[in-house]
Amino acid sequence: MKSLAAAALLWVSMACSVQTNRGEVGVYQAPASAGMAGSGGTSGTAGAPGLPGPDTPAFFLTLILRDFKQYDANDETTNPAFDNVQSEAGVVAAQLGADQKPVYRVPTNAVPTFGADYFDQWYRDVPGTNITKPFPLPIAVDAQGFYVYDSQQSGVADVYQGVARRVFFPLDDGGPYATAFGNQGKGHNFSFTGELHGRFVPQAGDALEVRSDDDLYVFVDDTLVLDLGGTHVATSKTLQLNDLALTLGEPHALHLFYAERLGATGAFTVRSSFELESAR
Repeated sequence: MKSLAAAALLWVSMACSVQTNRGEVGVYQAPASAGMAGSGGTSGTAGAPGLPGPDTPAFFLTLILRDFKQYDANDETTNPAFDNVQSEAGVVAAQLGADQKPVYRVPTNAVPTFGADYFDQWYRDVPGTNITKPFPLPIAVDAQGFYVYDSQQSGVADVYQGVARRVFFPLDDGGPYATAFGNQGKGHNFSFTGELHGRFVPQAGDALEVRSDDDLYVFVDDTLVLDLGGTHVATSKTLQLNDLALTLGEPHALHLFYAERLGATGAFTVRSSFELESAR
């Protein structure tokens, strides 16, 4: 296996809104692996084909979480983009800001937006509005040799509409990363964001799959390469790194931003063929 400090992956799946009858409730379905061949990791971690070995993490990545309170029109410290209405699609500019945070832009669509001031709170520390918690994301190696975190295997046990599932709610009451905001009377601590920063060295054929429900943004070398912004049902995209015309064998930066903002369930999965070294 590669160096534990340097290895990583990215297939990303996050889910939080009310799911369909088909069962976006945490029953794991192995992602299609076509086009994922590349530098890859080494196989050997226990697990059925296509599934991670959730109890045997190879290493941890730091995911910076920021917890928000449920929106309350009478509380000026709350953010209306959280647990309120569908909003904020197409609001991220093509380049990261100098502080390596997404830059708000006025969208060209008709989806509601609450503007730059509220969006800027998502990934910045705002006392009284959010609480920051570094979260050690456990990364395993699946039977296909890809590095993976899959909350549908390793998340919090839960039952939704009579179906057993696992969900990504790392800030829940009673857990080691609970915050002072708490679950606010709900079954889970909804309304939070996450960001991850790293560096990787691409090889020919490397790819990144993402699947999210709500917002997910991926930047490579400060340029937006995947935009799944807005509150929505689970949506997938695949990024072939060859399409980015990156210099193979040379280090590049990767920045991932996520928001869980509206809905009844949550999931977060990461899977990729390339290695990622944590930058923070």
